Amino acid sequence: MKILSTILLFSLSLSPKMGFSQTEELKQKLTAFASDHEADYEKKYLNIADRELGSIDDSDYEWKDKFMLKSNEKKESDLGRKSYHKFYFSFYAYETFEDRQYALKDWMSDFIEGQSIRAGRTVKKYEYATPTIILINKTEIMICNYNCSIYSEENFKYWRKTLLKYFQTDDTMVIEIGCEGPLEWTKNAPDPKNRKVMP
Repeated sequence: MKILSTILLFSLSLSPKMGFSQTEELKQKLTAFASDHEADYEKKYLNIADRELGSIDDSDYEWKDKFMLKSNEKKESDLGRKSYHKFYFSFYAYETFEDRQYALKDWMSDFIEGQSIRAGRTVKKYEYATPTIILINKTEIMICNYNCSIYSEENFKYWRKTLLKYFQTDDTMVIEIGCEGPLEWTKNAPDPKNRKVMP
């Protein structure tokens, strides 16, 4: 499967020349992403608890996909408890860069757990926050989110690295949130002093 997904990812680098839409390209990358994890995780769409992601679902997206990857075997957490690990993913594709800009602007005013954040600004204490990795491309927003009970530095680094492997572009912005904070813009952070330009 990894050979297949590698070939698929390579072919996607040619996709603009082949006339693929950006949304179709994202769907193809998601297929590769899922296939590389099917040996260890089950991809589930049904009976997924709503995540407290704020108002992003109200944005004017062109396409979205939400699913959970549930580990096939119980794993031990840093607290020594064994459980099935569940990781939640949300992907939003927008028709234009401007649509994505306005989606992010509106989302930041009603962000995760209903809080308001500023572009490029660190939030040291973020009440009720759970481990979250957000990638923001010109026409896409991608979110990985899971419960604090299964958090480890190792799995957080893994999902950050893996999401960047499949979905990173030269302009990708990254937001990372830990349990109860902090929230940090860790890649291509916008200038928090320049409020006239939407990221």
